[in-house]
Order: sequence, then structure tokens, then C-alpha cells
Amino acid sequence: MSILIPEILGIICSFLDIKDVRRFRLCCKAFADVGACFVHRNIVFFLHHGDFEMLQRISLDPVASKNVRSLVYSNQVLVTPKLTWERFRSSYATLRHLEKCMGRYRNIPPTPLIGVWQLLKLYEDYEITIDQQEKIMQANADFSHIREAISRFPALQEVTVSSGGWFWDGKKTPFDSCLGLGVNLLEPVGCRHLDALLAALFEADIKLKKLTAGVLSWHFFQKPRAQLGQALSLLTDLTCLELMIDTTGNTSQCQQLLDTGLLRGFIKSLTKLQTLHVVFTWDLNYDKRYLPRLEDIIDPKYRWDDLDSLTLGNVSCERQELMSVLKRHKNTLRELCLQDIHLRSTSWLVLLPKVRRTMDLDHACMCGVLYGMTEPLGYEEYFDLEEQRFLRDDLNDYLVNDNIRRCPLKDEMY
Repeated sequence: MSILIPEILGIICSFLDIKDVRRFRLCCKAFADVGACFVHRNIVFFLHHGDFEMLQRISLDPVASKNVRSLVYSNQVLVTPKLTWERFRSSYATLRHLEKCMGRYRNIPPTPLIGVWQLLKLYEDYEITIDQQEKIMQANADFSHIREAISRFPALQEVTVSSGGWFWDGKKTPFDSCLGLGVNLLEPVGCRHLDALLAALFEADIKLKKLTAGVLSWHFFQKPRAQLGQALSLLTDLTCLELMIDTTGNTSQCQQLLDTGLLRGFIKSLTKLQTLHVVFTWDLNYDKRYLPRLEDIIDPKYRWDDLDSLTLGNVSCERQELMSVLKRHKNTLRELCLQDIHLRSTSWLVLLPKVRRTMDLDHACMCGVLYGMTEPLGYEEYFDLEEQRFLRDDLNDYLVNDNIRRCPLKDEMY
């Protein structure tokens, strides 16, 4: 193996997934040194004392620290108040019942029953973990741990704040030792986690290429302009911005904030964007849900020179507004996703043929519910593409395939 130079070993590692790289490193010291450049490129961590210790170890490693490219910070925590022993045991009983129901549904056996003494040991682990978590948060030690680690990650390019499984689909968590009982999202969702990351990036003077946050409460933007400006000042080099913004709570205050143009101005300032993904959370009661406007997100007269991919979700607009944005980017935009879009008084039957004629898309994704009004009669249009999956597939094919002449929505209307 001595004849294999590190560069060749590095090329081999670049084709392996993380699990295989870990096995690769066990072969010998030479393999371990090369593999160290790959195994910690993407780090997932939680607001947990063990995870902050892991971050410190990686940051102090002279090889691994220089190769960290991406951080994923999960918003899952043990929520307060602390569960009593009785409540913990009751929660396990509920969990056990659900596992049995799912097992019968999927025809798989449930996990073995945990005895009282073993459950008591798990409760002790739970108490230790939540007490340490509270100490960390009270002392703002999470901010200091993250600041210290990021200062040693010179190659960092991407950060993600993941809430509720969005933008990260991992299943293993440091709370598994207490069965995940008492785990939920820290409110306001995503704010503390993103604040800690951005503060550390600011001190380390690291300019990101990609920022992903979701679900992120709209309260994150409810800061004094100077403070928010400082937090976002190092994001000007972003080529990818992905946001899923939670608008639940006081929607009138949320709209007042959007009326200031703060979010629109921030997105407009990212002149190097190639991917823009902005989706607002939705309410299951469609008639009462709050819908931000397209103009709250995108300046209708602005154009990004390199915008290649655009995703918009749960916003309201008119077809003319949306078409104006698309026309400005027709030379570069190749991927378009529109999810749960509400045309206030105009028609999808008019808009979609125009999109198809104007744009040269490689990929289209129309999904969720499309709501509009026929022109000129003003009858309601309502297309549930989650329920009508064949219609969704036909519609997406129509937008990218010139050989399909007729808009599939017309067959649904007549």
C-alpha cells in the first residue's frame, strides 16, 4: 500500500460514502490520515453537551478541522418543564401503544418491552441530560462552544438549521438514550440556533456559500435593524438560500414586519444567488391560513444574473406578478417549483401556457394546492395536486416537454 500516494487515496475516498470512509480509515495509519479529510466534512449536532464535546474534539484535530465544509444544527431539544417520573412512565406507555398499533399495521413485531428498572435508568439519563441542557442555555454556553469551534473551521461553506426533519432526514439523535421522550422544537423555532451560528460566523469572518434554515420562525427577523444587519452581513456571498419560514402566531405582526420590506431587501442584497428557496408554513385549514405576498419576498423589478433554481411556497400573487419575475430570469432559470400558490383574482389556465412559452425549463414541480380565479368570469379554480398525482405529473411534464400541446388543467375544468 505504500506505493499509493495520498492524492490517489484521496480520489478513492471521494467516491465513498461516510460509512465506507470510516471503515477505510481502520486499515492503517496512512488510510486514517487521508480519510480524516473526508469523514468530518459534514457535521450534524444538537444542543447537547455530548455534541458540543464532539465539536471541540473535531475543531482541535489539525486535519479534520481544516476540512469541515458543512454544519447541520438540529433544533430538537428536551423541552421544559422537566417530566416527572410518573409522566415519563406514562409517555413510554403511550409510545409503546403507538408502536404496537404501527406494528400491526405494518405487520412487524414491536420493540421488546422495557422493564420498570431499565426504564428508571433511562429516566435518570433523561434527568442528567435536561439538567445539563438547562445549564448550557442559562449560561449561553451553546454560543461560546459554537463560536470556539467555528473559529477553527476555515473551510466552512454551508450551515443548516434543521427543525422537525426539514432539510435533514437523519434519525439518530443524542436523545435516543431516553427514548426521545420530552423531545420537541425550541421556540421560537430555529431562532436561538441560527443566532448562535451567525454570531460565530461573524466573529470568525467566514463568508458562507449556502444557508439553509427551516422551519424558522418569522420572529428571527424581528430584531433592531442594526443587530439584524450585523447578523446577516457575512451572507453577501451566498449562492444558495433555502428558507422555510413559520408564520404561526400573530400573523398581523408578521405581515407588518414583511410590509417593511426587510425580508425582500435581505434577499435582494444577495446578488450572487443561484438557488432561491422560500416556503412559508401552511395551515391545514386552507380557508383561514395566512398567505404572505410574492412582493414580500422578491422585488418585482430586480434580477439575479445567475439565478438557476427558484422555489416558492404558500404565497399569494397575481399571474402578472409571477410572470414578471419569471421573464426577468428566463435566460438563466432552469428549475422552477411552485407549491401551494394562491392567484388572488387571475387564472392558472392563462398563466401556465405563458410560462411554458416563455421559459426553457429542465425541471418543473407544481405541487400542493393551486388556487385561482377563471378569467374573465371569476369562478374559483382549485387544483389539489397532492390528491391528483397523475394531474401533477402531467402538468410538470407539460411545462418542460414541447411535444405536449394541451395544458392538462383544461381537461379538469371542462
